[in-house]
Amino acid sequence: MSDVSDAAWHPLKIVPYGAVLYVPAGWEALPPVPANGPEILRATGGPGRNLIVFKVPATDLTAAQVADQAQAKLEAHGYDGFTRFEVQFAGVPGVALDFVTRRNSQGAVVYRTREYFAVRGNAAFVLGMGSATWEEHLPLIEEIAGRFELAE
Repeated sequence: MSDVSDAAWHPLKIVPYGAVLYVPAGWEALPPVPANGPEILRATGGPGRNLIVFKVPATDLTAAQVADQAQAKLEAHGYDGFTRFEVQFAGVPGVALDFVTRRNSQGAVVYRTREYFAVRGNAAFVLGMGSATWEEHLPLIEEIAGRFELAE
């Protein structure tokens, strides 16, 4: 767990989709970027601390199958170093997908990303967060994901 107390978290309600993303105090919501596709929320906690929430069609798909589709698209954009594991996300069994977003000219990793996938009905919700200081930010990434809710 991070050193952020429960009182220091505040909800960003994604009203049309019945989702609530809790972020630490000081974080702020940003408008979606239409070029990013099915993005429904972005938020930032300052330089190097960003997250994004997507809602994508998932008719008859599992979270793992949605993650497979995402990985194929990410690979086509040059991302690599994929690992995945099963997680509880948004109160349901989900999948987390880690990958390398950026390398330097010598091939060393300079930025990593994790995307969490959960399916509700015919939609998948994807929470993506990355960092240039992965080990430092991973506990916060996990805590934000652990607080993500989908309303009934």
